[in-house]
Amino acid sequence: MTVRVNYQTTAVIDVDPEKGFSELCPNELPVAGALEIVPELLSNHAKGRLKLVSRDLHPPKAKWDAETPANMLEPVGLPNVDIKWNRHCVLGTTGSELLDGLPAVLDYDFQVNKGMDPDAHPYGIFFHDIADTKTTGAHEFLKFNGIDTLVIGGLALDFCVKKSVMQAMDLGYNVVVNLASTRAVLPDNVENVLTELKDQGALFVEKADDIIVEKFA
Repeated sequence: MTVRVNYQTTAVIDVDPEKGFSELCPNELPVAGALEIVPELLSNHAKGRLKLVSRDLHPPKAKWDAETPANMLEPVGLPNVDIKWNRHCVLGTTGSELLDGLPAVLDYDFQVNKGMDPDAHPYGIFFHDIADTKTTGAHEFLKFNGIDTLVIGGLALDFCVKKSVMQAMDLGYNVVVNLASTRAVLPDNVENVLTELKDQGALFVEKADDIIVEKFA
């Protein structure tokens, strides 16, 4: 399947492409194949006029800390913390750095830093809370720049990428997900995630080359 996009009205979003979600940080939240997505993320960048990045930038201690890896995914039940996670992507550590080969953070047109409060663990790029009421400013930036289509990749498909895609569609964007530019925490759940997002209107391509750019001017 190929998808056509208008370069001038398309932006690219890299969701949390951080070392804390890779095998470089095995004690955090390593996602199998995370390092493999970098070339495809870079190829995504050629598909739109603007590029955005989100990062988990967590404090050293938080309400969602899992006591042991066995406690991960246990419910927490706070308004903005749903489940427990291994500590990951702590501000100032290797885990919070972008994957090698990606642009420097300040070379993106817009950045969103997520989860800096110890009692909040949001997932999507557009809101700082789970209820999707506290904007990060990403939507306002995109609308100001006349963007109506988003090409999305990053980590991880079944959590932060999924939530970002759902938020984007709720906000009225056309969304294209490049499957080669994302990986899942729980690979066995990928088909369910893709079905859910497809039912809501997301489009999927196997690789960046399947995204055809029009009006490149």
